[in-house]
Amino acid sequence: MNILEIILKLVLAVALGGLIGIERETSQKPAGFRTNILVCIGSAMMMSMAVGLIQGSNATPDTLVRMAAGVVTGIGFLGAGTIIHARGMVIGLTTASTLWVVAGLGLLVGVGYYIPALILTALIIATLVAFRKIEEIYLRKHIFHYHLKFKEQPDLLSKLRKVSFHHGIKLERLSIKKEGESLVISFSAVGSEEKEQEFNEALMSLGQLEEFRID
Repeated sequence: MNILEIILKLVLAVALGGLIGIERETSQKPAGFRTNILVCIGSAMMMSMAVGLIQGSNATPDTLVRMAAGVVTGIGFLGAGTIIHARGMVIGLTTASTLWVVAGLGLLVGVGYYIPALILTALIIATLVAFRKIEEIYLRKHIFHYHLKFKEQPDLLSKLRKVSFHHGIKLERLSIKKEGESLVISFSAVGSEEKEQEFNEALMSLGQLEEFRID
């Protein structure tokens, strides 16, 4: 395997991992753009090295299997770090699963299976984007539109994001504007009715709330 082929594999790994990372970043997940790129390119590099060892020495083909197993095991520890237990809920399983499958994507690129790698990338993105819509529509996910007015405070948005993450509520179309000495925050929240009730209680104790409205 020449150096140009290795470089092309790494560039492809960056591109495919980046596509998946963009979706994760826009969804405000802890493992976003750079994390998915690094997982994909790292896996591709390890597998390329294993292929090079087989071609340039007396290494046996099972070197590829051992290298792939080592990568998958290592990614398991990274994925475990993205899973959070909060109020009896498990958050981050999709992110952990994405890292695991992106590692597999990097292995495909590293071993030279480019067409399967492209197909896998398309399937991953379709699962994360299209299937999320199906989940929101048919799996008891609801959208609530909030209009809140708080006494101005510097860390309000940070607190709001922490509360939403803690209660498993996804925030969308977040906007903020200033009215005198107050801040008006509008956003849509996606979650179940049970989570929405707990989320509302947490919002009531979030700073100096002056107005609370749900459409």
